[in-house]
Amino acid sequence: MELAKKAFQNNLAYRIDYLAGLVNTLVMIFVNIAIWKAIYEEEEALGGVQLKIVITYIILGFLMQSIFAMDEYFIENKVRTGLISSDLLKPLSFRLYVFSFNLGNTFFKILMQLAPALLVSMLMFRLLTPFSLKMGIFFFISGALGFLVLYSLNFIVWVSSFWFYWTFSLVTIKDAFIMILSGALIPLWFMPQWLYDFIKMTPFDSIYFIPISIYLGQIPTNEIIFSILKQLFWIAILTTIGHILWKAATKKLVVQGG
Repeated sequence: MELAKKAFQNNLAYRIDYLAGLVNTLVMIFVNIAIWKAIYEEEEALGGVQLKIVITYIILGFLMQSIFAMDEYFIENKVRTGLISSDLLKPLSFRLYVFSFNLGNTFFKILMQLAPALLVSMLMFRLLTPFSLKMGIFFFISGALGFLVLYSLNFIVWVSSFWFYWTFSLVTIKDAFIMILSGALIPLWFMPQWLYDFIKMTPFDSIYFIPISIYLGQIPTNEIIFSILKQLFWIAILTTIGHILWKAATKKLVVQGG
């Protein structure tokens, strides 16, 4: 908790960066809503989905992306500079240290970016409220699990820096897959059926699509628990893979220089 608190406080020192992130999120929401309005033209619904639902989906998607953003090169920088060696000597879990650092950053974004962006979205873009109170509660639970799925997936890529040294290409490929397959860019309702069926067998839809679909009431009540269990399943699988890679990485680590 102290590490998360320090990460939160560090963000307070960079107010301009916070404002830039807030403006960037609102601009991206505005641009994408304009694109979807052009796609719909005068149609009330497309593929059985109303425009107002798509607009709310887009808003929630970009708001979640803004608060789920993480430092992709935190571990890589420590490996390249050799600071990882001193971190491993400290009497605390390095993996919990990395998680706490990202958690503190996320709490900062929730309080300082999400709140004002949500208010603007409600006033300017007519953001729909949750389908019901129950759906709203499940949305927050599923959203938190979506964050953990994304973190677990990111950690696997970050640990690869022990082998690849530079992970820019891997991070770029990973981000592209997440952007498309998680429904962050295009709601999965509009995907071809064969691709949608494939995505449901991966962890990607657990990040954004499932939480937002719950918010909009697009997942039947009797299927919500299954969707949440699916998120927990992927968290367990990805965390296990990350643990195995971490153990292998610490055995491989060689620090040159003094």
